Amino acid sequence: MNKKIENIPTIGIAEISDYIPTTEEEAKILDFEKQAEKDIEAKKQTANVNFRWSEFEVKRAKRIAEKLGMPYQTYIKSVLKQAMDNDEKKFM
Repeated sequence: MNKKIENIPTIGIAEISDYIPTTEEEAKILDFEKQAEKDIEAKKQTANVNFRWSEFEVKRAKRIAEKLGMPYQTYIKSVLKQAMDNDEKKFM
């Protein structure tokens, strides 16, 4: 099987083979690509969460986040995720 190097504009330099997949192989490749796209899309999905919190706690979160150099909502998400990870290890 011969290989050559080509510059593909949207990808860059790539090694290209002269191998041509069978119809069955091509169908499997397309199925894998579709499943990969679905998996990626499923991981991207987010949900909005709303809850009431005292002004004191919000200001406290903002102060800490500012010292860490991050937005306070990102800080709250990261702290909540860490706590959930710890609880999951303990209880699951």
